[in-house]
Amino acid sequence: ASWATPLPKIKAKLSANVKAGKASISLSVDLFSGLATWFTPNKGGIEGGPLGACGPRQSNDDMIVALNAAQYGDMNKKSKHCGRKVLITGPNGKKATAVINDACPGCKKNSLDLTPVVFKKLGSLDTGILKIKWKFI
Repeated sequence: ASWATPLPKIKAKLSANVKAGKASISLSVDLFSGLATWFTPNKGGIEGGPLGACGPRQSNDDMIVALNAAQYGDMNKKSKHCGRKVLITGPNGKKATAVINDACPGCKKNSLDLTPVVFKKLGSLDTGILKIKWKFI
């Protein structure tokens, strides 16, 4: 289905230049568009288990996400993104902040796998999949 295809990364840039004070401000934010699914770390070997790819123990009630393999990098190593915070916006405008603590080998690029507590902040678990936008913060 076409709705399941993640949109490309959106890049925003803000620049300001004050000539009199010779000040310059520049801000660049990468906003990613993809899909959110959810997983339950408490289910042991079925969905990854209590140890995430980043190392720290995880549970269904932790505000954590698993980053897609394309952005995570080498799946045999701890990613440079481990421990980074992300701000996720769901299709209805609801937001959630979480920490990258795991990898999602089956997720498409720009997509995230969320613990149930994070997913519920954006929508109902019954939907299973949500269109999201997210960024590192």
